[in-house]
Amino acid sequence: NYVEAYPLRHVQEIHLAGHDAVRDPAGDVLLIDAHGSEVAGDVWALYSEVIARTGPLPTLIERDNNVPSFDALLAEAQCADGIMSQFRQRAA
Repeated sequence: NYVEAYPLRHVQEIHLAGHDAVRDPAGDVLLIDAHGSEVAGDVWALYSEVIARTGPLPTLIERDNNVPSFDALLAEAQCADGIMSQFRQRAA
């Protein structure tokens, strides 16, 4: 489990971004942090797992290129807020 491998008590902020999938010379898939596409479903799942363990944390969604419409950016921000809201309610 990826989340259990890291000392999450040290995490102060989370950055979310889209990625590009490429193959290395051995044929293995590498996910390259690209900041040019929407946050993928598996990244949202990992984010949810981390927030479940840490509680809500400041979160930055990075889109440095291929910037979409404001509505698309807002939808991603609302997704992050929705995940954090689940755990805000549990902590209350």
